[in-house]
Amino acid sequence: MILVGKCMEMCLLIVDDVPEYLNSLSRALSGAHMIVAAHNLDEAKERMSETIKLALVDVRLSEEDTSNRDGILFLAWLKEHYPGVPVIMMSAYQDFEATKNALNLGAAHYLKKPIDLRQLKELIGSLLKD
Repeated sequence: MILVGKCMEMCLLIVDDVPEYLNSLSRALSGAHMIVAAHNLDEAKERMSETIKLALVDVRLSEEDTSNRDGILFLAWLKEHYPGVPVIMMSAYQDFEATKNALNLGAAHYLKKPIDLRQLKELIGSLLKD
């Protein structure tokens, strides 16, 4: 099930500004998990709650965000307010600085798009087991 608001049970938060990518990831992962979807930094903060057990976050949350800061800003906010929630960062752009920043801020993993769904599901399973 894909939700746009708060989740009342264990959920994954997926944050991506590209609707097609957000929808396809949400559909692919919704069989095993409840999904909360967000399109930007503000929605992600608004929809975050104690029931979110893992976040999958795109580094660039707006095409205007050429500095690739919104996803990193959300990661920093998330680690401050929900430090126990593992975060998988993802990006279609080859940006060493964003990768380094994400990992230094506590991202569990950094994936390059397009994402291998089998690998992503295994990674989510291992992070939620810990």
